[in-house]
Amino acid sequence: MGPLDTPCLKILVVEDSDALREATVSMLRADGHDVSGVFCAEDVDDLPSPHMPDLYIVDINLPEEDGLSLVKRIRASQPLVGIILMTAHNQLEDRIEGYQSGADIYLTKPVERAELRACVIRLASRLGAYQSSETECLVLNQMSLSLKGPEGECRLTGTESRLLLAMSRVAGKCLERWQAMEIIDPQRRGLSASNLDVRVSGLRKKLRVCGGPDNAIRAERGQGYRLLCSVEVR
Repeated sequence: MGPLDTPCLKILVVEDSDALREATVSMLRADGHDVSGVFCAEDVDDLPSPHMPDLYIVDINLPEEDGLSLVKRIRASQPLVGIILMTAHNQLEDRIEGYQSGADIYLTKPVERAELRACVIRLASRLGAYQSSETECLVLNQMSLSLKGPEGECRLTGTESRLLLAMSRVAGKCLERWQAMEIIDPQRRGLSASNLDVRVSGLRKKLRVCGGPDNAIRAERGQGYRLLCSVEVR
């Protein structure tokens, strides 16, 4: 599978070197992907829901919050997303720490373009296989923040879109409570458990309005929230 045969991914490059970030974005756009670049981890938190990526390419040496900390947060809230770490740190213990933080692939700078392309193709294949294995009945459009099903269409908030995206991709479709908290309150400003339940309840009602089952999201005692219907993400 070459770049032109690779499924189009939404990719976010998190790199504080302007020249390297722009070169990486330009290369991946030329391969047909929807690519954006940001300077630091804090910029990732400011992205609107429609731009939630399929794949992150993250530098470790970022200003303020470092790349390893960012990768841990991404992996917690988006368990099946693709993550590539690119860094000048090349010691064995550095690579081990990178994988333990949640990276799928650890690349040492300078990274050859052909190798980065090969890594993106590998992850695109994995993500595409996961998405195509689902039998969809509801459609989440991240760009328009809308949910469409056999019985209608409704608007979602950015938070609802992020929650539904995470539930649809997490293994077993069961999102743990702390993962849901991380999605809704990434800055940890003190979201209460009852407020979380209210947010999930509102999303459940919208799923039902669009044609999902009555209990489209089931609260699992001691675990979190399980999605009980198929959702196609666009």
